[in-house]
Amino acid sequence: MKKDLVTIAMIVFLSMLFEFVGWFDPVRILGERIAVPVTTVSTKIVEKLLLPYSALEFSLTKSKYLKQLEANYAKALANLAEVDALRAENEELKTLLGASDRKLDKKIIIGAPIVSLAFPAVGVGSVDGVQEKDMVLIHGTLVGTIDQVTEYQSKVSLLSSRRKTRILARTESGVEGVIDGDGKNVLLTHIPRSTPVQEGERVVTVGQEGIERNIFIGTVQKAISEPSDATQTFLISQIVSFYSSILVEVQ
Repeated sequence: MKKDLVTIAMIVFLSMLFEFVGWFDPVRILGERIAVPVTTVSTKIVEKLLLPYSALEFSLTKSKYLKQLEANYAKALANLAEVDALRAENEELKTLLGASDRKLDKKIIIGAPIVSLAFPAVGVGSVDGVQEKDMVLIHGTLVGTIDQVTEYQSKVSLLSSRRKTRILARTESGVEGVIDGDGKNVLLTHIPRSTPVQEGERVVTVGQEGIERNIFIGTVQKAISEPSDATQTFLISQIVSFYSSILVEVQ
């Protein structure tokens, strides 16, 4: 036991002596020279090993951020589109309501066109007071009539379609004929061959059941009948279009 204590005491004494005289400095310097490069190399190795994981983490974070930006951008565009649609609808509504020739006791129902592959329609129905044979107008121009009515939607028979019920019309010079359609165009038909009709003449309704008198239809564009036809047929130009309008009137 005493020998052990003496040995330990001697080791401590020699260590302090070597430290005092500086004999440990070369050993310490050598150790530092060895340790520093090892530490540097180890650090670089660890950094290189972690680089793919860091790049992957950055990529995932960036991808998530970009997706969030895209989602926010898409939402902003959708909101802008909705605002633009509402603004356009409000302007159209103000134009319709601001017409000076309106009668307060006249039935006027305003609705949005519904365009589908099945048939054109308007988003108002029997609950709004719509009835069959009501006129459909855009800015005072007759574009069709109501063909069928459901509770919240009504089918429209456009003047350009092949109609069950034809509309009597006349030009501003007094030439009378019938409004019909070929599935694409509005036509003024059944005009006697000897009766002259000028291009550019305005065409209005004559007046019949469900159709008021002097409702504007369009202007005469050109004759499209063949020389062998028994009567004349003229193509009618309508500036307005059911398919591109925001709102229509039902009367």
